Amino acid sequence: MDFLLLFIKFTVLGISLAAPVGPINFEMIKRGITDGFWQSWLVGLGGVTADFLFLILIFFGASQFMQHKVVVLAMYAIGAIMLMYLGISSMKSSIKRIKVMSNLAEEHVRISNAYLTGFFIALVNPINIVFWFGVYGSTLATLSKKETLATSVLLSMAIFIGIILWNLNIAFTVHFGRELVKDRLLRMITFVAGFCLFWFGVGFAIEFIRATL
Repeated sequence: MDFLLLFIKFTVLGISLAAPVGPINFEMIKRGITDGFWQSWLVGLGGVTADFLFLILIFFGASQFMQHKVVVLAMYAIGAIMLMYLGISSMKSSIKRIKVMSNLAEEHVRISNAYLTGFFIALVNPINIVFWFGVYGSTLATLSKKETLATSVLLSMAIFIGIILWNLNIAFTVHFGRELVKDRLLRMITFVAGFCLFWFGVGFAIEFIRATL
């Protein structure tokens, strides 16, 4: 019973990590609006893959390295460039008419692009890094003193279950919701999502400048 409660607690922690409005959520909304469920879901899946990579690094004791000032500055710089680029691209595409992909080769490229976009957004997002190497790192250290390694791994997987559940929620909601709105509103939502991505990028750039000075 104690383990079950802990498992639920860590699942909720995963949902709490994924739920706040951030770059991954906005990219999922944008992809879902323009391309449907699978494109949105693949962005989330790419983000989960980056989260899993962070988990592996923590288990192998890389927390100190990832919190080094040079590494943090690099993440801010790369994150700022990527998010501003994605934001501008999204705003530009929203001005054009949204087209449905029909060519299989082009669709394959879009699928790969969606997954890699989610992966790199999560990988260079300093907020994400703070959670995994700060909040989760300290939580794992506490767990390792009370629980076995197997229990710690299972509870860590509960976090990913929470993240995946939230990502599925966004992908399904946006996919079915887009059928209820007209093309003009779809493009407006895409533009707003792109602007938010760009704004997050500006925020990272400001943090990079502050940290540098």
